Amino acid sequence: RLLPPLLEHVARVCSPELFLLTVIAVCFGTAYLVGLAGVSVALGAFLAGLVVSQSRYAEHALSEILPLQILFSATFFVSVGLLLDLSFAMGHLPMVIAAIAAVLLVKLATTFVAVRAVGRAAPVAAASALWLAQVGEFSFVLERAGREVGLTPFGLGENGSQAFVAATVFLMALTPVFAPLAGRMVTQLQRMRARMSGEDAPTSNGLADDTHAVDTHAIDGLTNHVIIAGFGRGARRLTNVLQGSGVPFAVLTLSPDGALEAEAAGLPTIRGDYSKRFMLEAVGLRRAKMLIVPDDAVAMAHRVVSVARPLSPTTRIVACVRTQHEAEELIAAGADRVINTEMEAVVGMFDDVLRSYQVSPKHIVRHEAELRRGLYEALDETMMTEAAVACELSDDCFSTRTFTVRPGTPATDRSLAELQLDERLLHVTRIDRMGQLIHEPAGATELHAGDVVTVAGEPESFARAAQLFRSEEALDGTNAPALPQLERRQRADYVDTEATIEVVPSATSTCSHTDSLRPVQPHTKGCEACLAEGKSWVHLRVCMSCGYVGCCDSSPGKHATAHFHESAHPIARSLEPGEDWAWCYVDEEMV
Repeated sequence: RLLPPLLEHVARVCSPELFLLTVIAVCFGTAYLVGLAGVSVALGAFLAGLVVSQSRYAEHALSEILPLQILFSATFFVSVGLLLDLSFAMGHLPMVIAAIAAVLLVKLATTFVAVRAVGRAAPVAAASALWLAQVGEFSFVLERAGREVGLTPFGLGENGSQAFVAATVFLMALTPVFAPLAGRMVTQLQRMRARMSGEDAPTSNGLADDTHAVDTHAIDGLTNHVIIAGFGRGARRLTNVLQGSGVPFAVLTLSPDGALEAEAAGLPTIRGDYSKRFMLEAVGLRRAKMLIVPDDAVAMAHRVVSVARPLSPTTRIVACVRTQHEAEELIAAGADRVINTEMEAVVGMFDDVLRSYQVSPKHIVRHEAELRRGLYEALDETMMTEAAVACELSDDCFSTRTFTVRPGTPATDRSLAELQLDERLLHVTRIDRMGQLIHEPAGATELHAGDVVTVAGEPESFARAAQLFRSEEALDGTNAPALPQLERRQRADYVDTEATIEVVPSATSTCSHTDSLRPVQPHTKGCEACLAEGKSWVHLRVCMSCGYVGCCDSSPGKHATAHFHESAHPIARSLEPGEDWAWCYVDEEMV
Protein backbone atom coordinates (compact mmCIF):
# COMPACT_ATOMS: atom_id res chain seq x y z
CA ARG A 1 0.00 0.00 0.00
CA LEU A 2 2.81 2.40 0.83
CA LEU A 3 5.93 1.56 -1.16
CA PRO A 4 4.58 1.45 -4.76
CA PRO A 5 3.19 5.04 -4.62
CA LEU A 6 6.38 6.20 -2.89
CA LEU A 7 8.66 4.67 -5.53
CA GLU A 8 6.37 6.02 -8.28
CA HIS A 9 6.64 9.56 -6.88
CA VAL A 10 10.42 9.38 -6.51
CA ALA A 11 10.89 7.84 -9.97
CA ARG A 12 9.05 10.79 -11.55
CA VAL A 13 11.94 13.04 -10.54
CA CYS A 14 14.17 10.96 -12.86
CA SER A 15 17.09 11.31 -10.46
CA PRO A 16 19.11 8.06 -10.10
CA GLU A 17 20.74 9.44 -6.94
CA LEU A 18 17.42 10.17 -5.22
CA PHE A 19 15.99 6.80 -6.26
CA LEU A 20 19.05 4.98 -4.88
CA LEU A 21 18.83 6.85 -1.58
CA THR A 22 15.13 6.05 -1.34
CA VAL A 23 15.69 2.32 -1.88
CA ILE A 24 18.43 2.33 0.79
CA ALA A 25 16.20 4.27 3.18
CA VAL A 26 13.36 1.79 2.60
CA CYS A 27 15.62 -1.19 3.33
CA PHE A 28 17.24 0.27 6.48
CA GLY A 29 13.98 1.80 7.66
CA THR A 30 12.05 -1.44 7.30
CA ALA A 31 14.83 -3.38 9.01
CA TYR A 32 14.81 -0.90 11.92
CA LEU A 33 11.02 -0.97 12.35
CA VAL A 34 10.92 -4.76 12.22
CA GLY A 35 13.74 -4.83 14.77
CA LEU A 36 11.71 -2.62 17.10
CA ALA A 37 8.91 -5.17 16.82
CA GLY A 38 11.22 -7.81 18.25
CA VAL A 39 12.03 -9.56 14.97
CA SER A 40 15.52 -9.96 13.48
CA VAL A 41 16.87 -6.86 11.75
CA ALA A 42 18.19 -9.12 8.99
CA LEU A 43 14.70 -10.50 8.45
CA GLY A 44 13.39 -6.93 8.21
CA ALA A 45 15.93 -6.13 5.50
CA PHE A 46 14.95 -9.31 3.69
CA LEU A 47 11.25 -8.31 3.83
CA ALA A 48 12.06 -4.82 2.51
CA GLY A 49 13.96 -6.30 -0.42
CA LEU A 50 11.10 -8.69 -1.06
CA VAL A 51 8.56 -5.85 -1.24
CA VAL A 52 10.74 -3.78 -3.59
CA SER A 53 11.42 -6.80 -5.80
CA GLN A 54 7.69 -7.37 -6.28
CA SER A 55 7.04 -3.81 -7.49
CA ARG A 56 7.25 -2.74 -11.12
CA TYR A 57 10.43 -0.83 -10.23
CA ALA A 58 12.29 -4.01 -9.31
CA GLU A 59 14.72 -3.87 -12.26
CA HIS A 60 15.22 -0.13 -11.77
CA ALA A 61 16.01 -0.63 -8.07
CA LEU A 62 18.39 -3.52 -8.75
CA SER A 63 20.26 -1.57 -11.43
CA GLU A 64 20.84 1.30 -8.97
CA ILE A 65 21.70 -0.90 -5.99
CA LEU A 66 24.00 -3.24 -7.93
CA PRO A 67 27.28 -1.43 -7.06
CA LEU A 68 26.33 -1.56 -3.38
CA GLN A 69 25.34 -5.20 -3.73
CA ILE A 70 28.84 -5.97 -5.01
CA LEU A 71 30.38 -4.02 -2.12
CA PHE A 72 28.24 -5.74 0.53
CA SER A 73 28.81 -9.16 -1.03
CA ALA A 74 32.57 -8.63 -0.89
CA THR A 75 32.28 -7.50 2.74
CA PHE A 76 30.21 -10.60 3.53
CA PHE A 77 32.68 -13.03 1.99
CA VAL A 78 35.65 -11.36 3.67
CA SER A 79 33.80 -11.44 7.02
CA VAL A 80 33.00 -15.12 6.66
CA GLY A 81 36.61 -15.85 5.79
CA LEU A 82 37.78 -13.99 8.91
CA LEU A 83 35.50 -16.19 11.04
CA LEU A 84 37.30 -19.33 9.85
CA ASP A 85 39.71 -20.84 12.38
CA LEU A 86 42.15 -22.82 10.22
CA SER A 87 43.70 -24.60 13.20
CA PHE A 88 40.28 -25.86 14.26
CA ALA A 89 39.46 -26.98 10.68
CA MET A 90 42.69 -28.97 10.44
CA GLY A 91 42.33 -30.42 13.95
CA HIS A 92 38.69 -31.49 13.40
CA LEU A 93 38.85 -32.38 9.71
CA PRO A 94 36.50 -35.40 9.95
CA MET A 95 33.85 -33.26 11.62
CA VAL A 96 34.22 -30.54 8.92
CA ILE A 97 34.00 -33.11 6.12
CA ALA A 98 30.90 -34.62 7.75
CA ALA A 99 29.31 -31.15 7.95
CA ILE A 100 30.10 -30.50 4.27
CA ALA A 101 28.61 -33.87 3.29
CA ALA A 102 25.47 -33.21 5.35
CA VAL A 103 24.95 -29.78 3.75
CA LEU A 104 25.53 -31.13 0.25
CA LEU A 105 23.11 -34.00 0.80
CA VAL A 106 20.34 -31.77 2.15
CA LYS A 107 20.83 -28.95 -0.38
CA LEU A 108 21.05 -31.21 -3.43
CA ALA A 109 17.93 -33.14 -2.44
CA THR A 110 15.75 -30.18 -1.45
CA THR A 111 16.73 -28.02 -4.43
CA PHE A 112 16.20 -30.85 -6.92
CA VAL A 113 12.74 -31.59 -5.51
CA ALA A 114 11.80 -27.89 -5.44
CA VAL A 115 12.84 -27.23 -9.05
CA ARG A 116 11.08 -30.37 -10.26
CA ALA A 117 7.97 -29.33 -8.32
CA VAL A 118 7.65 -26.16 -10.39
CA GLY A 119 7.74 -28.17 -13.62
CA ARG A 120 11.35 -27.86 -14.78
CA ALA A 121 13.10 -30.77 -16.49
CA ALA A 122 15.28 -33.16 -14.49
CA PRO A 123 18.58 -31.99 -16.11
CA VAL A 124 17.85 -28.38 -15.19
CA ALA A 125 16.78 -29.40 -11.66
CA ALA A 126 20.00 -31.38 -11.17
CA ALA A 127 22.20 -28.55 -12.43
CA SER A 128 20.34 -25.99 -10.30
CA ALA A 129 20.86 -28.18 -7.24
CA LEU A 130 24.60 -28.25 -7.89
CA TRP A 131 24.67 -24.48 -8.42
CA LEU A 132 22.95 -23.91 -5.04
CA ALA A 133 24.79 -26.57 -3.05
CA GLN A 134 26.68 -24.10 -0.83
CA VAL A 135 25.41 -22.69 2.47
CA GLY A 136 23.19 -19.66 1.92
CA GLU A 137 24.10 -16.35 3.57
CA PHE A 138 20.80 -16.27 5.48
CA SER A 139 21.95 -19.39 7.34
CA PHE A 140 24.23 -17.09 9.38
CA VAL A 141 21.16 -15.19 10.55
CA LEU A 142 19.55 -18.45 11.63
CA GLU A 143 22.74 -19.65 13.34
CA ARG A 144 22.98 -16.43 15.33
CA ALA A 145 19.31 -16.53 16.28
CA GLY A 146 19.72 -20.13 17.42
CA ARG A 147 22.81 -19.31 19.44
CA GLU A 148 20.87 -16.59 21.33
CA VAL A 149 18.44 -19.22 22.63
CA GLY A 150 21.07 -21.88 23.34
CA LEU A 151 20.96 -23.82 20.05
CA THR A 152 24.12 -24.67 18.09
CA PRO A 153 24.82 -26.65 14.87
CA PHE A 154 24.68 -30.39 15.57
CA GLY A 155 24.28 -29.56 19.26
CA LEU A 156 28.06 -29.36 19.60
CA GLY A 157 28.32 -25.89 21.10
CA GLU A 158 31.30 -23.82 19.99
CA ASN A 159 32.75 -26.75 18.05
CA GLY A 160 29.49 -27.02 16.09
CA SER A 161 29.58 -23.28 15.22
CA GLN A 162 33.19 -23.55 14.03
CA ALA A 163 32.36 -26.66 11.97
CA PHE A 164 29.45 -24.74 10.43
CA VAL A 165 31.73 -21.80 9.51
CA ALA A 166 34.39 -24.10 8.06
CA ALA A 167 31.84 -26.02 5.97
CA THR A 168 30.42 -22.70 4.71
CA VAL A 169 33.82 -21.34 3.65
CA PHE A 170 34.92 -24.54 1.89
CA LEU A 171 31.60 -24.88 0.04
CA MET A 172 31.78 -21.26 -1.13
CA ALA A 173 35.30 -21.91 -2.36
CA LEU A 174 34.02 -24.94 -4.27
CA THR A 175 31.23 -23.02 -6.04
CA PRO A 176 33.46 -21.99 -9.01
CA VAL A 177 34.19 -25.71 -9.43
CA PHE A 178 30.52 -26.73 -9.21
CA ALA A 179 29.40 -24.11 -11.77
CA PRO A 180 31.08 -25.51 -14.93
CA LEU A 181 30.44 -29.02 -13.64
CA ALA A 182 26.73 -28.21 -13.53
CA GLY A 183 26.81 -27.05 -17.14
CA ARG A 184 28.57 -30.18 -18.35
CA MET A 185 26.23 -32.38 -16.32
CA VAL A 186 23.05 -30.90 -17.73
CA THR A 187 24.41 -31.29 -21.27
CA GLN A 188 25.18 -34.96 -20.67
CA LEU A 189 21.77 -35.59 -19.11
CA GLN A 190 20.00 -33.91 -22.02
CA ARG A 191 21.99 -35.99 -24.51
CA MET A 192 21.05 -39.15 -22.66
CA ARG A 193 17.40 -38.16 -22.75
CA ALA A 194 17.66 -37.30 -26.43
CA ARG A 195 19.20 -40.70 -27.26
CA MET A 196 16.51 -42.48 -25.28
CA SER A 197 13.73 -40.55 -27.03
CA GLY A 198 15.35 -40.51 -30.48
CA GLU A 199 15.49 -36.67 -30.61
CA ASP A 200 18.40 -34.52 -31.71
CA ALA A 201 20.78 -33.67 -28.90
CA PRO A 202 20.78 -30.03 -27.77
CA THR A 203 23.73 -27.88 -28.70
CA SER A 204 23.77 -25.80 -25.50
CA ASN A 205 23.63 -26.65 -21.83
CA GLY A 206 20.14 -25.22 -21.50
CA LEU A 207 21.03 -23.66 -18.15
CA ALA A 208 22.08 -20.11 -18.87
CA ASP A 209 18.58 -18.72 -19.28
CA ASP A 210 17.31 -20.56 -16.20
CA THR A 211 20.08 -19.54 -13.85
CA HIS A 212 20.67 -15.97 -14.99
CA ALA A 213 17.33 -14.87 -16.39
CA VAL A 214 15.69 -11.79 -14.92
CA ASP A 215 11.91 -11.92 -14.72
CA THR A 216 11.17 -8.93 -16.90
CA HIS A 217 7.77 -10.23 -17.99
CA ALA A 218 7.56 -8.28 -21.20
CA ILE A 219 10.75 -9.39 -22.94
CA ASP A 220 10.94 -13.07 -22.13
CA GLY A 221 11.85 -15.02 -25.25
CA LEU A 222 12.67 -12.00 -27.43
CA THR A 223 15.50 -12.64 -29.89
CA ASN A 224 16.80 -10.58 -32.82
CA HIS A 225 14.74 -7.73 -31.45
CA VAL A 226 15.16 -3.95 -31.36
CA ILE A 227 15.84 -2.27 -28.02
CA ILE A 228 14.54 1.30 -27.84
CA ALA A 229 16.36 3.25 -25.12
CA GLY A 230 14.06 6.01 -23.91
CA PHE A 231 10.47 6.84 -24.78
CA GLY A 232 10.44 10.37 -26.15
CA ARG A 233 8.68 11.74 -29.22
CA GLY A 234 10.94 9.96 -31.69
CA ALA A 235 10.64 6.66 -29.83
CA ARG A 236 6.84 6.90 -29.77
CA ARG A 237 6.69 7.28 -33.53
CA LEU A 238 9.28 4.55 -34.04
CA THR A 239 7.30 2.05 -31.97
CA ASN A 240 4.24 2.73 -34.12
CA VAL A 241 6.24 1.84 -37.23
CA LEU A 242 7.79 -1.24 -35.63
CA GLN A 243 4.42 -2.49 -34.43
CA GLY A 244 2.91 -2.10 -37.86
CA SER A 245 5.88 -3.85 -39.45
CA GLY A 246 5.86 -6.82 -37.07
CA VAL A 247 9.42 -6.15 -35.87
CA PRO A 248 9.97 -7.44 -32.29
CA PHE A 249 11.09 -4.74 -29.87
CA ALA A 250 11.27 -3.75 -26.21
CA VAL A 251 11.24 -0.32 -24.59
CA LEU A 252 13.57 0.78 -21.80
CA THR A 253 12.62 4.03 -20.09
CA LEU A 254 13.50 5.92 -16.92
CA SER A 255 10.34 8.06 -17.07
CA PRO A 256 7.33 6.73 -15.10
CA ASP A 257 4.94 8.66 -17.35
CA GLY A 258 6.61 7.30 -20.46
CA ALA A 259 6.46 3.79 -19.01
CA LEU A 260 2.77 4.16 -18.17
CA GLU A 261 2.06 5.36 -21.70
CA ALA A 262 4.03 2.51 -23.24
CA GLU A 263 2.37 -0.07 -20.99
CA ALA A 264 -1.07 1.36 -21.75
CA ALA A 265 -0.30 0.87 -25.43
CA GLY A 266 0.59 -2.77 -24.74
CA LEU A 267 4.30 -2.30 -25.50
CA PRO A 268 6.90 -4.58 -23.82
CA THR A 269 8.41 -2.16 -21.32
CA ILE A 270 11.03 -2.20 -18.57
CA ARG A 271 11.55 0.71 -16.18
CA GLY A 272 15.04 1.76 -15.20
CA ASP A 273 18.24 3.56 -16.12
CA TYR A 274 19.22 2.05 -19.47
CA SER A 275 22.76 3.37 -19.20
CA LYS A 276 23.35 0.63 -16.61
CA ARG A 277 24.75 -2.72 -17.68
CA PHE A 278 22.19 -4.65 -15.65
CA MET A 279 19.23 -3.02 -17.44
CA LEU A 280 20.70 -3.68 -20.89
CA GLU A 281 21.33 -7.31 -19.97
CA ALA A 282 17.81 -7.60 -18.54
CA VAL A 283 16.31 -6.57 -21.87
CA GLY A 284 18.45 -9.10 -23.74
CA LEU A 285 21.09 -6.92 -25.35
CA ARG A 286 23.24 -9.90 -26.36
CA ARG A 287 20.24 -11.41 -28.19
CA ALA A 288 19.16 -8.11 -29.74
CA LYS A 289 19.66 -7.18 -33.37
CA MET A 290 19.67 -3.41 -32.77
CA LEU A 291 19.88 -0.85 -29.98
CA ILE A 292 18.40 2.55 -30.82
CA VAL A 293 18.79 5.74 -28.77
CA PRO A 294 16.38 8.11 -30.55
CA ASP A 295 15.73 11.05 -28.21
CA ASP A 296 18.32 11.45 -25.48
CA ALA A 297 20.81 14.19 -24.81
CA VAL A 298 24.27 13.38 -26.10
CA ALA A 299 25.68 12.75 -22.59
CA MET A 300 23.09 10.06 -21.87
CA ALA A 301 23.42 8.58 -25.35
CA HIS A 302 27.19 8.45 -24.90
CA ARG A 303 26.83 6.52 -21.63
CA VAL A 304 24.41 4.04 -23.21
CA VAL A 305 26.63 3.42 -26.23
CA SER A 306 29.78 3.12 -24.10
CA VAL A 307 28.18 0.50 -21.85
CA ALA A 308 26.39 -1.41 -24.62
CA ARG A 309 29.21 -1.75 -27.14
CA PRO A 310 31.52 -3.99 -25.03
CA LEU A 311 28.55 -6.09 -23.88
CA SER A 312 27.42 -6.97 -27.40
CA PRO A 313 29.92 -6.18 -30.19
CA THR A 314 27.59 -7.57 -32.88
CA THR A 315 24.46 -5.58 -31.95
CA ARG A 316 23.98 -2.62 -34.29
CA ILE A 317 23.76 0.64 -32.32
CA VAL A 318 22.01 3.66 -33.81
CA ALA A 319 21.65 7.04 -32.10
CA CYS A 320 20.29 10.46 -32.99
CA VAL A 321 22.01 13.76 -32.17
CA ARG A 322 21.82 17.37 -33.31
CA THR A 323 25.34 18.36 -34.30
CA GLN A 324 28.31 16.95 -36.14
CA HIS A 325 30.59 17.13 -33.11
CA GLU A 326 28.14 15.06 -31.04
CA ALA A 327 27.92 12.50 -33.85
CA GLU A 328 31.70 12.10 -33.90
CA GLU A 329 31.73 11.50 -30.13
CA LEU A 330 29.14 8.71 -30.37
CA ILE A 331 30.92 7.05 -33.29
CA ALA A 332 34.10 7.03 -31.21
CA ALA A 333 32.13 5.51 -28.30
CA GLY A 334 31.02 2.60 -30.48
CA ALA A 335 27.83 3.57 -32.33
CA ASP A 336 27.45 2.01 -35.78
CA ARG A 337 25.43 4.92 -37.12
CA VAL A 338 24.63 8.33 -35.74
CA ILE A 339 21.84 10.27 -37.39
CA ASN A 340 22.74 13.94 -37.35
CA THR A 341 19.46 15.88 -37.52
CA GLU A 342 21.29 19.03 -38.56
CA MET A 343 22.93 17.32 -41.54
CA GLU A 344 19.90 15.16 -42.34
CA ALA A 345 17.93 18.37 -42.86
CA VAL A 346 20.49 19.34 -45.51
CA VAL A 347 20.28 15.88 -47.06
CA GLY A 348 16.49 16.17 -47.12
CA MET A 349 16.66 19.52 -48.89
CA PHE A 350 19.21 18.15 -51.34
CA ASP A 351 16.86 15.21 -52.00
CA ASP A 352 14.04 17.62 -52.83
CA VAL A 353 16.30 19.66 -55.11
CA LEU A 354 17.30 16.57 -57.11
CA ARG A 355 13.70 15.38 -57.38
CA SER A 356 12.64 18.80 -58.62
CA TYR A 357 15.33 18.57 -61.30
CA GLN A 358 14.03 15.14 -62.36
CA VAL A 359 17.09 13.19 -61.26
CA SER A 360 16.26 9.46 -61.20
CA PRO A 361 15.48 7.93 -57.77
CA LYS A 362 18.37 5.48 -58.21
CA HIS A 363 20.85 8.30 -58.59
CA ILE A 364 19.30 10.25 -55.72
CA VAL A 365 19.82 7.30 -53.38
CA ARG A 366 23.44 7.03 -54.50
CA HIS A 367 24.04 10.75 -54.01
CA GLU A 368 22.50 10.71 -50.54
CA ALA A 369 24.67 7.73 -49.60
CA GLU A 370 27.72 9.74 -50.70
CA LEU A 371 26.64 12.63 -48.47
CA ARG A 372 26.15 10.37 -45.44
CA ARG A 373 29.36 8.46 -45.97
CA GLY A 374 32.07 9.38 -43.50
CA LEU A 375 29.81 11.36 -41.16
CA TYR A 376 28.63 13.82 -43.84
CA GLU A 377 32.18 14.82 -44.81
CA ALA A 378 30.93 16.03 -48.18
CA LEU A 379 28.91 18.74 -46.39
CA ASP A 380 31.83 19.93 -44.29
CA GLU A 381 33.09 23.14 -45.87
CA THR A 382 36.57 22.49 -44.50
CA MET A 383 36.77 19.20 -46.41
CA MET A 384 34.84 20.04 -49.59
CA THR A 385 36.76 19.90 -52.83
CA GLU A 386 35.39 21.26 -56.10
CA ALA A 387 32.01 19.57 -55.69
CA ALA A 388 30.49 17.55 -52.86
CA VAL A 389 28.38 15.43 -55.20
CA ALA A 390 28.60 15.46 -58.96
CA CYS A 391 25.22 15.38 -60.77
CA GLU A 392 24.65 15.28 -64.50
CA LEU A 393 21.55 17.33 -65.32
CA SER A 394 19.88 17.20 -68.72
CA ASP A 395 17.88 20.01 -70.34
CA ASP A 396 14.65 18.28 -69.25
CA CYS A 397 15.70 18.71 -65.64
CA PHE A 398 15.33 22.47 -65.99
CA SER A 399 12.06 22.54 -67.91
CA THR A 400 9.77 21.10 -65.21
CA ARG A 401 8.44 22.39 -61.91
CA THR A 402 6.69 20.52 -59.11
CA PHE A 403 4.38 22.44 -56.77
CA THR A 404 1.26 22.02 -54.62
CA VAL A 405 -2.20 23.30 -55.62
CA ARG A 406 -3.35 25.53 -52.74
CA PRO A 407 -6.95 25.99 -51.55
CA GLY A 408 -8.77 29.03 -52.92
CA THR A 409 -6.82 29.32 -56.18
CA PRO A 410 -8.50 29.66 -59.62
CA ALA A 411 -7.08 26.27 -60.62
CA THR A 412 -8.75 24.43 -57.72
CA ASP A 413 -11.52 22.01 -58.77
CA ARG A 414 -11.16 22.86 -62.46
CA SER A 415 -10.13 20.56 -65.30
CA LEU A 416 -6.91 20.94 -67.26
CA ALA A 417 -8.96 21.71 -70.38
CA GLU A 418 -10.72 24.58 -68.60
CA LEU A 419 -7.40 26.00 -67.47
CA GLN A 420 -6.15 25.98 -71.10
CA LEU A 421 -2.62 25.18 -69.99
CA ASP A 422 -1.69 23.89 -73.45
CA GLU A 423 -2.40 27.32 -74.90
CA ARG A 424 -0.09 28.76 -72.28
CA LEU A 425 2.64 26.33 -73.48
CA LEU A 426 2.48 24.31 -70.24
CA HIS A 427 2.07 20.54 -70.06
CA VAL A 428 1.06 18.64 -66.88
CA THR A 429 3.12 15.44 -66.85
CA ARG A 430 2.07 14.02 -63.48
CA ILE A 431 -0.29 14.53 -60.56
CA ASP A 432 0.40 13.09 -57.12
CA ARG A 433 -2.94 12.90 -55.29
CA MET A 434 -2.59 11.54 -51.75
CA GLY A 435 0.07 9.09 -52.94
CA GLN A 436 -1.85 8.06 -56.07
CA LEU A 437 0.10 8.96 -59.19
CA ILE A 438 -1.64 10.10 -62.39
CA HIS A 439 0.82 10.10 -65.30
CA GLU A 440 0.06 12.18 -68.40
CA PRO A 441 -3.41 13.24 -67.15
CA ALA A 442 -6.15 13.87 -69.73
CA GLY A 443 -7.79 17.23 -70.31
CA ALA A 444 -10.85 16.21 -68.29
CA THR A 445 -8.73 15.62 -65.17
CA GLU A 446 -9.51 18.15 -62.45
CA LEU A 447 -7.00 19.68 -60.07
CA HIS A 448 -7.86 19.59 -56.37
CA ALA A 449 -6.41 21.33 -53.35
CA GLY A 450 -3.43 19.36 -52.09
CA ASP A 451 -2.50 17.88 -55.47
CA VAL A 452 1.24 17.90 -56.17
CA VAL A 453 1.57 18.58 -59.88
CA THR A 454 4.59 18.34 -62.18
CA VAL A 455 4.40 20.77 -65.09
CA ALA A 456 6.78 21.18 -68.05
CA GLY A 457 7.32 24.54 -69.73
CA GLU A 458 9.49 27.60 -70.16
CA PRO A 459 9.99 30.13 -67.33
CA GLU A 460 7.96 32.75 -69.27
CA SER A 461 5.05 30.30 -69.54
CA PHE A 462 5.06 29.70 -65.80
CA ALA A 463 5.09 33.44 -65.19
CA ARG A 464 2.06 33.97 -67.48
CA ALA A 465 0.10 31.19 -65.75
CA ALA A 466 1.01 32.22 -62.23
CA GLN A 467 -2.40 33.80 -61.53
CA LEU A 468 -4.08 30.38 -61.94
CA PHE A 469 -2.23 29.05 -58.91
CA ARG A 470 -2.25 32.19 -56.78
CA SER A 471 -4.80 32.49 -53.96
CA GLU A 472 -7.38 35.26 -53.89
CA GLU A 473 -5.56 36.92 -50.99
CA ALA A 474 -2.13 36.88 -52.66
CA LEU A 475 0.19 39.82 -52.55
CA ASP A 476 -0.90 42.68 -54.87
CA GLY A 477 2.14 44.89 -54.27
CA THR A 478 0.22 47.62 -52.39
CA ASN A 479 -1.52 46.00 -49.44
CA ALA A 480 0.03 44.40 -46.38
CA PRO A 481 0.98 40.75 -46.81
CA ALA A 482 -2.19 38.70 -46.99
CA LEU A 483 -0.72 35.23 -46.83
CA PRO A 484 -0.64 35.29 -43.01
CA GLN A 485 -4.35 36.23 -43.10
CA LEU A 486 -5.03 33.12 -45.17
CA GLU A 487 -2.97 31.19 -42.65
CA ARG A 488 -5.07 32.71 -39.87
CA ARG A 489 -8.37 31.70 -41.44
CA GLN A 490 -7.20 28.13 -41.98
CA ARG A 491 -5.72 27.82 -38.50
CA ALA A 492 -8.90 29.15 -36.91
CA ASP A 493 -10.76 26.29 -38.54
CA TYR A 494 -8.13 23.86 -37.26
CA VAL A 495 -7.96 24.53 -33.48
CA ASP A 496 -10.56 22.41 -31.72
CA THR A 497 -11.77 24.17 -28.57
CA GLU A 498 -13.38 20.94 -27.38
CA ALA A 499 -10.13 18.95 -27.54
CA THR A 500 -8.13 18.27 -24.38
CA ILE A 501 -4.43 19.15 -24.76
CA GLU A 502 -1.82 17.43 -22.58
CA VAL A 503 1.98 17.43 -22.32
CA VAL A 504 4.08 14.39 -21.36
CA PRO A 505 7.53 15.61 -20.22
CA SER A 506 10.50 14.05 -21.98
CA ALA A 507 12.63 11.61 -19.99
CA THR A 508 15.63 13.91 -20.58
CA SER A 509 13.90 17.14 -19.60
CA THR A 510 15.32 19.00 -16.60
CA CYS A 511 12.47 21.52 -16.51
CA SER A 512 11.59 22.38 -12.90
CA HIS A 513 8.04 23.57 -13.67
CA THR A 514 6.36 20.36 -14.82
CA ASP A 515 4.17 20.45 -11.71
CA SER A 516 2.25 23.30 -13.39
CA LEU A 517 1.19 21.05 -16.28
CA ARG A 518 -2.47 20.09 -16.47
CA PRO A 519 -4.89 19.02 -19.23
CA VAL A 520 -6.36 22.15 -20.85
CA GLN A 521 -8.87 23.04 -23.57
CA PRO A 522 -8.02 25.92 -25.95
CA HIS A 523 -10.11 29.01 -25.20
CA THR A 524 -10.33 30.13 -28.84
CA LYS A 525 -9.94 28.73 -32.34
CA GLY A 526 -7.00 31.03 -33.01
CA CYS A 527 -4.79 33.56 -31.23
CA GLU A 528 -7.10 35.24 -28.75
CA ALA A 529 -5.48 38.67 -28.99
CA CYS A 530 -5.07 38.57 -32.79
CA LEU A 531 -8.72 37.63 -33.29
CA ALA A 532 -9.77 40.56 -31.11
CA GLU A 533 -7.47 42.94 -33.00
CA GLY A 534 -8.20 41.53 -36.47
CA LYS A 535 -4.53 40.73 -37.00
CA SER A 536 -2.72 37.71 -38.42
CA TRP A 537 -0.31 35.17 -37.02
CA VAL A 538 2.10 32.44 -38.18
CA HIS A 539 1.85 29.65 -35.56
CA LEU A 540 -0.22 29.04 -32.44
CA ARG A 541 0.72 28.07 -28.89
CA VAL A 542 -1.52 27.10 -25.94
CA CYS A 543 -0.76 27.81 -22.27
CA MET A 544 -0.60 24.53 -20.33
CA SER A 545 -1.77 26.22 -17.14
CA CYS A 546 -4.96 27.96 -18.29
CA GLY A 547 -5.64 27.12 -21.97
CA TYR A 548 -4.92 30.61 -23.37
CA VAL A 549 -4.18 30.50 -27.13
CA GLY A 550 -1.50 32.90 -28.34
CA CYS A 551 0.69 33.37 -31.40
CA CYS A 552 4.38 32.46 -31.66
CA ASP A 553 7.39 34.80 -31.59
CA SER A 554 7.55 34.68 -35.40
CA SER A 555 4.13 36.38 -35.48
CA PRO A 556 3.80 40.17 -35.22
CA GLY A 557 1.95 40.06 -31.91
CA LYS A 558 4.05 37.46 -30.03
CA HIS A 559 1.06 37.01 -27.77
CA ALA A 560 2.06 33.62 -26.31
CA THR A 561 5.21 35.16 -24.82
CA ALA A 562 3.24 38.23 -23.74
CA HIS A 563 0.80 35.97 -21.89
CA PHE A 564 3.71 34.36 -20.03
CA HIS A 565 5.00 37.77 -18.87
CA GLU A 566 1.50 38.79 -17.73
CA SER A 567 0.49 35.52 -16.01
CA ALA A 568 3.84 33.86 -15.11
CA HIS A 569 2.41 30.59 -16.48
CA PRO A 570 5.67 28.87 -17.44
CA ILE A 571 4.87 26.27 -20.14
CA ALA A 572 3.21 26.55 -23.56
CA ARG A 573 2.67 23.81 -26.15
CA SER A 574 2.61 24.01 -29.93
CA LEU A 575 -0.79 23.68 -31.61
CA GLU A 576 0.69 23.01 -35.04
CA PRO A 577 -0.54 19.79 -36.73
CA GLY A 578 1.82 16.91 -36.03
CA GLU A 579 3.73 18.76 -33.26
CA ASP A 580 3.52 17.90 -29.55
CA TRP A 581 6.55 19.74 -28.13
CA ALA A 582 6.30 22.19 -25.25
CA TRP A 583 8.54 25.07 -24.14
CA CYS A 584 9.30 26.35 -20.63
CA TYR A 585 9.77 30.13 -20.75
CA VAL A 586 11.42 30.21 -17.31
CA ASP A 587 14.01 27.46 -17.83
CA GLU A 588 14.25 28.23 -21.57
CA GLU A 589 14.24 24.59 -22.63
CA MET A 590 12.03 21.92 -24.17
CA VAL A 591 9.85 20.02 -21.72
